[in-house]
Amino acid sequence: MLSSLVRKSSIKRYQDRRVPFSYAFVDIFLPGVLLSLLHIAFGTGVWGSEYQWMTVLSGIFFATCIGIQGGYSRYNERAFAKKLEVTFKTWFLNVFFLLVLLFFYLSSLKFDRWIVSAWVVITPFAVMFTKVMIQRYSRGFAQAKIQVAVLGRHYEFNELEYAMLEFQGIELTYFSLSDSVDIEENILKMAPDYLLLNLEAPATSQLIKELTHLDLKGIRLIVLHRFMEAFLRKCYIPYDGEDLSYLEKIRSYSLKNYLLKRAIDWAAVIGIGLICSPLILYAVVKVRWQSPGSVLFRQCRVGLGGQNFVALKFRSMHENAHFNPYTQKEDPRIFPFGNVMRKFRIDEIPQLWNVARGEMHLVGPRTEWDILVENYEKEIPYYHERHLVRPGISGWAQVCYPYGANLEDARQKLMYDLYYIKHWSVWLELETILRTVVVVLGRQGH
Repeated sequence: MLSSLVRKSSIKRYQDRRVPFSYAFVDIFLPGVLLSLLHIAFGTGVWGSEYQWMTVLSGIFFATCIGIQGGYSRYNERAFAKKLEVTFKTWFLNVFFLLVLLFFYLSSLKFDRWIVSAWVVITPFAVMFTKVMIQRYSRGFAQAKIQVAVLGRHYEFNELEYAMLEFQGIELTYFSLSDSVDIEENILKMAPDYLLLNLEAPATSQLIKELTHLDLKGIRLIVLHRFMEAFLRKCYIPYDGEDLSYLEKIRSYSLKNYLLKRAIDWAAVIGIGLICSPLILYAVVKVRWQSPGSVLFRQCRVGLGGQNFVALKFRSMHENAHFNPYTQKEDPRIFPFGNVMRKFRIDEIPQLWNVARGEMHLVGPRTEWDILVENYEKEIPYYHERHLVRPGISGWAQVCYPYGANLEDARQKLMYDLYYIKHWSVWLELETILRTVVVVLGRQGH
């Protein structure tokens, strides 16, 4: 009953209308600007009417198609993966339209193929980069916060979640059902952008009546799990484990998606293997020099379907170090170059062999030690759901959440893993890879 009150329209709201207007400006004019710059830098002929037509038509068609998809709406899907999808799909549809037009109507005009080819490839990346910069710096001049009224305290947001919400310009104001005041009156007085239902107990008939009135008066209602998926990009896991909907919501990859992932895997195995071969040799020498013993660390990890396999890593700890299932900050068991490998994730490179063998993906839930998994499955509801897919060298949880050292951290990371499985797409895969590069270059590895 309660969930039926929640609207199913897009729920993200831009703080300032200048942001979508800026996006439209970029889509209309940036393709033409890039084409003219390429022509100035590399062109041999004159800037003729054919380029002028390309400039005008590409901008108009590109902006129109993105506008039809709601790209300039104040309420808009702002996940980076979604932006990648819309931008690249729309741009290449735009290129197809221009090619058809060129074939039928502009075939007598002459274009520099190299310039046009470079323009086709560079433009969507330039558009994405410009929009990301606009979104980042727009938070500095946005005057209004996104106001969220929170009804109840069933789930307590942690410091990282508060920081992520603040980064998006979201301000939470809590209301308690235990107060004798009129909830409906106070919510209407506040006039929030959203009313987050974070109830400690099932809603009473009186509360449902008040929420219905609020819904009819234009207050956007949103339940906790949808709020977390939209704004925090993680799937909420109830502590009581009573929400059995997880058993139908989380599904493994389709055959098409699996083949796409394996194509990405093999591209990574070949590309990273060739590029990093000098680094691999250097790591072998450094490990043997600083900590005599085996270069590789082998450990039984849990993979697809809960089946165990042996995962390979460069050894970063001294052999025969004391047992502790969790790694601590400044862990004395780790030798100096081991710390360097962990910071830059060099120790993960041997897992490319596991990827080639089909035991892992490049991106997926983190591989966990079978001893830890046994404990997690007892304490964390739905933990086994992460084994619907193969683990990965990097993953959504690893790039979104700091290094975990306890059971609650494992639960938080599982929320990100389930989000990744549930919402997998090539675009989310690319976003995760890009975030991994940022983490590695920023020395934020674990």
